Amino acid sequence: MKQSNSNTEFYNKLAAEYDQMISFEKAVENKKKMLVTFIAAEMKLTADLGCGSGVDSIALSSLGLKVNAFDPSSEMIKTAKENAGREGFNIDFYNYSIGSIPDEFKNKFDIAISLGNTFANIPKKKFNISVKKCFNILKKGGILLIHILNYEKVIAEKQRIVNLTEGGSNYFIRFYDFINSEIVFNILSFKKQNPSEHKLISTKLFPYNQSDFRKELKSSGFSAIEFFSDFNLSTFNKEQSKDLILKAVKS
Repeated sequence: MKQSNSNTEFYNKLAAEYDQMISFEKAVENKKKMLVTFIAAEMKLTADLGCGSGVDSIALSSLGLKVNAFDPSSEMIKTAKENAGREGFNIDFYNYSIGSIPDEFKNKFDIAISLGNTFANIPKKKFNISVKKCFNILKKGGILLIHILNYEKVIAEKQRIVNLTEGGSNYFIRFYDFINSEIVFNILSFKKQNPSEHKLISTKLFPYNQSDFRKELKSSGFSAIEFFSDFNLSTFNKEQSKDLILKAVKS
């Protein structure tokens, strides 16, 4: 049986190859197009929650926002700093999970974003704490924007292969194991010229759904809670939508 890593260990191991897997430059351009709809002229400061290698942080900076970026993976933070420096953006990076962001950031941000399925890496015992932290760090009237996969569809269909991508000298296969009521996420990477040279990393996911978010957002004090299937604000359908996008306002 393969060993499952903690979420932080998983991303520490993935950090060196992550940008190859996601096609970094294309990802930044795509995120700029996605996020521009949600950025108002009066917004100045944003929190990027689960910043990974800095794709969303750089996209937000290029849209004119000052960015504070947070991630529990020290190796991802290191990569993100290198990417921001190379691209010429002044972004402040912090090695914190969402739930452990210090009180010095309370009531600070105009908008907080968490894209790329970050919340699926948060254990159940820390889920409500993390949602409440999102509320606490926002200014009154601030906006929370979260993207997560639609796990009701994932669980119903149980399709194991997520995708196959190539980057640099590697191929990457992302796939699931469905074990009883749990979902394990795996990434198998191997060399194009020598497939026997490979690496497999795995971690448990926490498949929060629309109802889970609605409950915790209301409990934390958010209002104007909306759910969409994409960044074009299409109607969410739990049987058909690939993604779950939520938007909420701090009352």
